[in-house]
Formats: sequence, structure tokens, C-alpha cells
Amino acid sequence: MNITDNYLRILQCPKCGSKLDIKMLRDDGPKSLTQLNCGACGTVYGSFLDYPDFLVGEELQHPGKWIKFVRSVYAKVYTPATNLMFAICGGADKARREVLSRLDIKRGDKVLETGIGAGENFEYLKEMFEAGEYYGLDIQKQMLKLCRKNLAKWEIEAMICLADAEALPYRDESFDSVFHLGAINLFGDKKKAIDEMIRVARPGTKIVIADETQKANKLLRFIMGKQEEVVPPVDLVPSDMEDIRLDYIWNDYGYLIEFRKPA
Repeated sequence: MNITDNYLRILQCPKCGSKLDIKMLRDDGPKSLTQLNCGACGTVYGSFLDYPDFLVGEELQHPGKWIKFVRSVYAKVYTPATNLMFAICGGADKARREVLSRLDIKRGDKVLETGIGAGENFEYLKEMFEAGEYYGLDIQKQMLKLCRKNLAKWEIEAMICLADAEALPYRDESFDSVFHLGAINLFGDKKKAIDEMIRVARPGTKIVIADETQKANKLLRFIMGKQEEVVPPVDLVPSDMEDIRLDYIWNDYGYLIEFRKPA
């Protein structure tokens, strides 16, 4: 993926928040090789062909060896496994629409998803809204590779990157719609992730977060092992946000938090 001027304009160093410069290592059209450099803290974000890598060698942390194994296998069978889990919620199509229909997207908006997985939500967004630009990130390389293949198959242009949702590589107030669907329960610092979503959202933006409830967590114990009790992180949403709301969705197997950044 060639980084456009537009994309470069909203990127920032996730470590220090400074401007990034692009360096061309090999100029060869679609096979061009580039890297992103932070002049302030000196961090070099690895050269890339398909997407920027903002993790600079950092590995995804796993609570244990079994979870690491499950995640590696799950990445390879992501779509059928996700569809199977959504079956108890009335099916994947209904479950995704139940969340995405709560977004407030207008024609031409910049939309960010902070955990894209295999990219299925982009396909729904393309059908449901007339957004202008799609952006997304994930912390797993396997997911991004699968996402890139899917985007090509669906003929969807999206600017994706390998990054941590707790340290977003985007400048303040860059997006018109921000959402996260699934796996925020596993985050080490949920408040930091929520604060980051708020930081990169423009004033007036609606933010939506959805994940499994404790009811679903009990069903997944035979796969994931015993996990911490799920508590919807609505109390971590700053009190100065507007229209804060917690709903239970997916036949009570999921929760949805929505709120709006003050205009």
C-alpha cells in the first residue's frame, strides 16, 4: 500500500505524539518499500509493503501459553470460528448489523475501527453507509494479512496498520466515527484504549464499543480457559462525554457502550 499524503498527514508517532516523516527505501510502484521516521524521539517504524508497522518489534502479550496457542489457531480459522460464536446471537450478519447500525456515519466521513480482525466490518460499512475513508488497525500480523486479502477480494480501499489500540498512531481529532467491536475485554488497560478513541475523534463524534458479556464468557471457558469476570467498562468513559449509554445486545451475550464526544 502506498501511503498517500492524506494518510501521512493524520499519522503521528504513538510513542511521543510527534510528526512522522516518510523515507523511500525502494521506489518500485506497488512494490515500493518505505519506512516512517520520528524526528523527535528517533523511533523508526519498520519498512513495509502492505501496511505500516507501529509495534517496532514488540510482540503481542498473552496471559498464558494456552491462550497464545488458541489465538494462533484462531487467526487461521477466524471467519468460520467467529460465525460459529455469533450463531447463538442470531447469526453473524445480525450481530454485526446490531452494532454497526448504532454508528453515526455521514457521506464522506473518516471512519476508524480500532481492532479490525479480518476486516469483515468494512464490508458491512461499505454497504450500510457512504463513508469517505476507512482506517483500521490490529495488533496481530495474522489478522492483518487476512484482512488485506479480504479487502482486495471485496475491492475495498482501507488504510490499515499494525498498532496497539492503547497507543493509536493518529493525530488528535482525525476521525468522524470511531468504534471497536470485540476483544476489548482482553485489553490490559481498557481506560487508556477508550481515552485514545476519544482523543482521535473529532468534536461531536459518536463512539461505539461492543464485546461479549460474562454470559458469553462462561461459554468460552472450555476454549479460552478461565478468564477474568467481564464487567462492561462503561464506568471508564469520562463523565464529560455526552449521551453515555450501556445496552445489552446479542441475546444478552454482548454489551454495547455508546457515547458522544462533546462538540
